[in-house]
Amino acid sequence: MSSRFYFGGSDSGSDVDDDAPLPFPKPLDRSAFLAPDFDATVFLSSLSNRFQTLEDLQTELRELSQTLNKELVDLVNDNYQDFLSLGSTLSGGEERIEDIRLGLLGFQREVNSIRGTVATRRNEVAELLKRKKALKQETSIARSLLEVAERLDQLEVKLNISKGRAPDSTDDTKPKDGDVEWSEDWVENTNYDSDDEYDSDENSGIPPRLRRRTEEFLMLKHLMSRHSAHHPFILAQDSRIRNIQEILLADLEVAIKQEPQVKIKQQMLQIRAAVEG
Repeated sequence: MSSRFYFGGSDSGSDVDDDAPLPFPKPLDRSAFLAPDFDATVFLSSLSNRFQTLEDLQTELRELSQTLNKELVDLVNDNYQDFLSLGSTLSGGEERIEDIRLGLLGFQREVNSIRGTVATRRNEVAELLKRKKALKQETSIARSLLEVAERLDQLEVKLNISKGRAPDSTDDTKPKDGDVEWSEDWVENTNYDSDDEYDSDENSGIPPRLRRRTEEFLMLKHLMSRHSAHHPFILAQDSRIRNIQEILLADLEVAIKQEPQVKIKQQMLQIRAAVEG
C-alpha cells in the first residue's frame, strides 16, 4: 500500500509517468456523510471523476461502514462504565420530582372523591326511580279503587240502598231500616232512572233495568277482582257488596218465576249464577 499514490482531479493523470503504477482514487471523506441535507443520489453523481468501477466503490463503502460500526462498538465499550454511573452522577431535580409526585397524589384523591360522589348520586337516582315506580303503582291502584268506590256508590243509588241518607217518601219500593224487601212488580213500578237504551229491547225477556244493574254489578266484581281479596278497602266493602248481591238475586228470582219462556228463563239462571259467583 505504501507504493500507492492518489490523484485528486480528472486531469491529474496527465502528470503521471507511463512507467508508474496506476493511481488510486482518494478515500471517501467521512465529512461528506455528515451534511444535514445529505442526498445519496447527489453524492454518487459527484463521484463521476473518480475513475473507479462500481464494484470498487461498493467495496469501499462497505469497508467504511464496517469501520464506523467497529469504532462505534469500541466507543460504547470504552464509555460503558461511565454510562452505567450516569444515573448516580446526576444531581438536582429532586424537588421538582417531589412536586410532580405530590401533584399526582392530589389529582388521584380528587378523582377518587369524584368517583365517590358519582356513586352516591347513582345510588340516589336508583332509589328515586324505585320510589317513583312504587308511587306510580300505588297511584294506579288508588285510581282503580276510586273507580270501584264510585261505581259502588252509583249502583247503591240506582238500587235505592240507603247509606245514612233520608229515604225518599215518594218511593214506596225502597227498603226500610236496612231490610232487603222488594215487591214482585219492582220492574214495572220502580222510578230510579230511565236507561232508555235498554227500554227498547222488548224481545230479550229480561227486564231492562234489572239487566242493566246486573251488568253493572258484574263489572264491579270484575274491577274488584283485580285487587287482593285481603286489601283493606276491598274487605271494607264486603257488606255493601253482599247487600247489592242479595237485592239483585231476589229481583232475579222474581223475574225468573214470572218468565214463561224456558229459553229466557235459562238465560236468567245463567245471570243469577254469575251474580252468585
